[in-house]
Amino acid sequence: MAQLIDPAATDAAANAFYQTISRLVELSPGMYQRQSAAGTRLVFTGLPMPSLNGVCVGMEPDLDKVDAFAKELSATDVPWSIQLRTDADTALLDLAARYGRTSSSTLPLLVWDADLLPSLPTSVPHGATVREVSGNEYEVFASTLTSGFDMSKDVADVFARPALLDAPDMTAFVLEINGEAVATGFNIVAGDQVGMYNGSVPPQHRRNGYYRALVTARLRHAVASGARYAFAQNTPMSRPLYESLGFRLAETWTYLTSES
Repeated sequence: MAQLIDPAATDAAANAFYQTISRLVELSPGMYQRQSAAGTRLVFTGLPMPSLNGVCVGMEPDLDKVDAFAKELSATDVPWSIQLRTDADTALLDLAARYGRTSSSTLPLLVWDADLLPSLPTSVPHGATVREVSGNEYEVFASTLTSGFDMSKDVADVFARPALLDAPDMTAFVLEINGEAVATGFNIVAGDQVGMYNGSVPPQHRRNGYYRALVTARLRHAVASGARYAFAQNTPMSRPLYESLGFRLAETWTYLTSES
């Protein structure tokens, strides 16, 4: 797909994305990553999500290194993927098929510029309060993630580890209504970029403006912390909201996974 923003800005956002994943790995026991000279990356988190265990292919694919990293991941017992910033060519599809990665899906990489900050809405739903969550309150963040994403508590606990919540370049947020946390968000700053992660709202609290209020608060916090740009990979559910706040499509990434 043709890029819709400046290629240099797209590369900067993509590089920042990988930097934020590196920080997650650095601060999480049992996770690891490696990178080849040509830019192919292996990321292993051990989490049951194929997008978080993968071979990240560089813009100029090194098929030998992709093959070696794929072989290593295939020996693990976690779901994994081959991830590309572009469409997969025939050679790469054939390689992926040898490892059972025959299902293809896409995620958009959306980017935002702080020049748009004055246009962000300033109102919040009645009674809503956005606040940061530190490591000594990790259970608040974890329990809200669990209900918001319908994920297992074990996985939520990984994302809510105090080492992450208290890291100087990471900030966890909740939006509360009458003291009840009803939305989550997690920012990771990398240079002048901020990655927007773990945004969730439990089903019973959706369509009340809570998520919009939380995303705008997170963007304001990031800019105040020195970020100039933001990026996010969004599901079809959240993408329209982000685009309404000025996020624009930079690239569409391809994920090759197992059918099962």
